[in-house]
Amino acid sequence: MTFTQRMLPALALGLALCLPAASRAADADALQWLEDPHGAQALAWARQATAQARARLGALPSHATVSRELGSALAQAPAEPDQYLLGERAVRLYRDAAHPYGLLQTAARDAQGLAGEWKTVLDVAELRKREGIPFELQVYGFGSSCLAPEYARCLLRLSPGGGDEVEIREFDLATARFVDGGFRVGKSRAFAEWMSADQVLVGHTLGDQPKSLAGWPAAFGLWKRGQALADVKPAFQGQPGDAIVQATTVGTDRVQAVLTRAIDYSTFEVSLVDASGASRTLPLPQAIKPFGVLATSARHIVVQLAKDATIEGQPYRAETVIAYDADPATPEGKRVSAVYVPAADEFVDAGFGGLAATRDEVFLIINQHLRQRVVAARDDDGDGRWTTRKVLDVAAGDTVSLRADERDRRELAISVAGFVTPRSQYLLRDDEPRRLLAQDPVLMDGAGFTTEIGSATSRDGTSVDYFLLKPRHPKPGPQPLLMTGYGAFGISVRPGYFDAIVGGPALKLWLERGGSLAIPAMRGGGERGAAWHTAAIREKRQNSYDDFIAVTEHLIRSGFTAPDRIGIFGMSNGGLLTATLGTQRPDLFAAVVSDVPLTDLVRMRHMGMGAAWMNEYGNPDVPEQLAAMLKYSPYQNVRPGTRYPPFLVTISTEDNRVGPGHARKLAHRLADAGATTYFYEDEEGGHGVSDALRNPELMALRMSFLIDRLMPAN
Repeated sequence: MTFTQRMLPALALGLALCLPAASRAADADALQWLEDPHGAQALAWARQATAQARARLGALPSHATVSRELGSALAQAPAEPDQYLLGERAVRLYRDAAHPYGLLQTAARDAQGLAGEWKTVLDVAELRKREGIPFELQVYGFGSSCLAPEYARCLLRLSPGGGDEVEIREFDLATARFVDGGFRVGKSRAFAEWMSADQVLVGHTLGDQPKSLAGWPAAFGLWKRGQALADVKPAFQGQPGDAIVQATTVGTDRVQAVLTRAIDYSTFEVSLVDASGASRTLPLPQAIKPFGVLATSARHIVVQLAKDATIEGQPYRAETVIAYDADPATPEGKRVSAVYVPAADEFVDAGFGGLAATRDEVFLIINQHLRQRVVAARDDDGDGRWTTRKVLDVAAGDTVSLRADERDRRELAISVAGFVTPRSQYLLRDDEPRRLLAQDPVLMDGAGFTTEIGSATSRDGTSVDYFLLKPRHPKPGPQPLLMTGYGAFGISVRPGYFDAIVGGPALKLWLERGGSLAIPAMRGGGERGAAWHTAAIREKRQNSYDDFIAVTEHLIRSGFTAPDRIGIFGMSNGGLLTATLGTQRPDLFAAVVSDVPLTDLVRMRHMGMGAAWMNEYGNPDVPEQLAAMLKYSPYQNVRPGTRYPPFLVTISTEDNRVGPGHARKLAHRLADAGATTYFYEDEEGGHGVSDALRNPELMALRMSFLIDRLMPAN
């Protein structure tokens, strides 16, 4: 993103760049004006810088070919969307090059549970055109949006511009229409969960509603059909200092709301609210793993312990998955049971598709040095004595994800994929053999590639595992290598088939030119449990970066690659990762992509929802934590005169998760320091701006940048 910037007064900027990091943090930030997402001066700067990046990246030698090839890849049969299995119907959001915003579709299910002919009930592009609002439909967790047992009425989450603020509207899948006079919440950060056909649990940030530290709803009430939203009284309220309060429900006949206070992202408090509005806090430890409640069933609430605990007089080891019986008929003191106790060398990979609960079973992914298997646990007699059975062994290099959409059936959707193994979605029903729901089309022939699992030794002696996807028959010499990772909030990175985290179909262009891909499983992630996560929070954050550097240096020492052939990319915390590595170790990398990043840890709490993340990164008001942050925070560590690799920094104006200020400020400061810097800001897209279907231009520019820098022969 090289550009000629709108310059600040030379004297002020020069002084800022010459001061040591701690002094700059204490003084007024000369680029603070770039933090205002819609500020006139900041937007003018962003638009000018983006136009210059488009022109310069578009002029790269590879761009015309790359753009054409990406267009062809996107025009192929698209990846199969997730199927949400809801009673007698299946639901999906179908996206392809002609419909990048998606078609919400339904299909009747046959006797075996498989979907029949798909019918479109909502074209999001048509809705955008009709209402003149750039809506994007959020479908993560869509199953809980629809009212059991018919699953016809759904609470759709429509995001103007793709950010975290949404409009919630009641939609009827059977009639393909929004419900006249139905439940509706205006644009805000909001949650809504069905309690019954005529009652919804709701939390929102409209008007003067209480908010959490990060600007999410702190108060939740029971909203009756026909009642004005402003008249809803709170049944539950978190604290102003909470990071976020999350909501779900438990049960089938007598539904109860489950509210989780994330006091921070390592400390959680769980409460129940019944249909009358009565609430009670559950006697569970607060030291449970992110992100609090992992699943709910017909009667159980499932969490995982981060530390050893004694509950109801019984000792439980850290990492144990436990269930709380929410059935009102269960006696107090006999509600908690151990679902699964991992062995010493295994970890339950529970977040983001790693754990799911059906009517009376809990399915879990077990991780051992990046190799996975799936087990199921069942409480057959309702007495808290869970029995387990093996469900699936996963091939090395492939990974699995789990999802259950109903609490009144034993149905599980399970997906298996690898870097070059198309994703297959299966239905597991009762104890029947699994049935294929859908399979992704083959985007490229994967026979010429192999996935290895290796390990490297970090600076403090810790062994760090990594995935390496490489050609079976590489060309002689150092290999062109892309690397990415995450390493925060206890989140594990799993290989997928051209998933968004690796650039989607755009990665195909890299691989077809002989490129390789590596993903280190650094500390801060969840690959080895809670201790692996907390080993890289706050003052220990550098451990995560040291782990990534260790894998990089290991691959260089082995002769596999060389610094002038290595590019790094990452999104969100991964964008912070790459920005940190590019400023700490510019000698190791030849190209850096920092997508929707955090970059200014000192002012993070003033942008997006950064105030919620101080437990992860640190509180600048605590001297020891500020000192640690100033050692790695990319914005504070750009130094004039340092030879940096070229940077591509990407963001959306509507990204209210991290806020566009981080990306803008890093790009501005890098360019001021003389680094080759490209900045690209889309005015839509939110935190997922680098979506190849929705934004093929950006991804073509990104791949041109990487190919030209790392594959000069191409």
